[in-house]
This record gives sequence, C-alpha cells and structure tokens, in this order.
Amino acid sequence: MINIIITDDHVMVTKGLKSMLETIDNFNIINIFHTGQVLLDTLETTKPDILLLDINLPDISGLDLCKTINKQYPEIKIIALTNYNEISFVKNMMRNGAKGYLLKNTSQDELVKAIQIVYNGENYLPSSIKDKLLEDSFGVKSNSFIPKLTRREKEVLEKIAEELTNQEIADTLFISIKTVESHRNNLLQKFEVRNTAGLIKEAYTKGLL
Repeated sequence: MINIIITDDHVMVTKGLKSMLETIDNFNIINIFHTGQVLLDTLETTKPDILLLDINLPDISGLDLCKTINKQYPEIKIIALTNYNEISFVKNMMRNGAKGYLLKNTSQDELVKAIQIVYNGENYLPSSIKDKLLEDSFGVKSNSFIPKLTRREKEVLEKIAEELTNQEIADTLFISIKTVESHRNNLLQKFEVRNTAGLIKEAYTKGLL
C-alpha cells in the first residue's frame, strides 16, 4: 500500500487529485492539507510514503517546505505538483530533495506512473520538462520567453516597481507579509534573476511593466 498526502491550497485541485487516485489499487490517500504549517505539524505523527506538494502555498513556499521535510523526514518521497514550468523551479525543487516534478495538467496515467516510479526509489520528470532541462544544459534559451504571472504576482510586481517595501505591499494589497515574500521569491524564480534590480529590468524588457 502506498500512503499519499496531498498539499495544495486549492480545494478543487485536491478534490480532483483525490478522485483520480483513490480508485487506484494500493493507493491510500491518508490526508489532504491546504497550508504548509498544518502539514509540518501532522508529519510529526503521520508520515506518508509519497507527498504531492504544490509550490505556491499561502504560508510557506513549497521550495522551502520541500527542503525542510527532506531534511527532517528523508524517508518521505516528495513529488512537486504545480503550474510552474520554469526550469528554475524544477532545478530548485530537485535540489531541495524532490524526487519528481509534475505539472497540474498531467494525465491520470502519468500521475500514477510517477508515484509508482518515485515510490520504487527513482526520480521522475515528464518528457516536456526533460527537454527543457536538456536545452538549458546546452545554454539554449529563448529571449522572447515571457513568464506566466498570476494576477496577484502582477500586482506585487507593480508594487515592487513602485519601490514599496514588503510591509507596504502587504498593507496595500491586504495580504500577509509572508505571502508577499512568497510572491517576490516566485517572481525571482520565474524571471530567473537574483535580485530586485534584475527583476525590474527583466520585467520592463519583456513589457510586463
């Protein structure tokens, strides 16, 4: 029996994943969480074989969460399940201990296959991600690439360009400072830059500001 925990802040996503997986023989969905902290608290007593983990959580970045869980509970095999197809996210999740990386539009067959492969001790990446990693390893990068931003990420980006601090952005958008920090980190990853100056420069270059 493969025990699975799903962590994603979208209820409809978790319901869909549960319905996809609970019909599979030897798959057991033991819990579903919508925040990182509740997941961490639960792992002290309940540990799955497989953790399906979203990157964009409301309280803790999935990147940081993956690293923490891998350090504290290395026996748990983590598969990132996200909308982010940027190579920087793939690399960082794998560096932080993830054993697989899937996009949320994956088919049921591929999801099941990935879980089984990772459970058996191997890593899993879909062919589209492998192709991107191969291109990246050879330095092939399209200058016309424009990252896909969520509505909230666009709002945060605009406030960063206005030189607002994280606290000021949080107050203006009525969100927590942790959420602002998470969005800022995701923006750096998506634009593949290291700091705010690089972020603003790239955003202007790509016509997003």
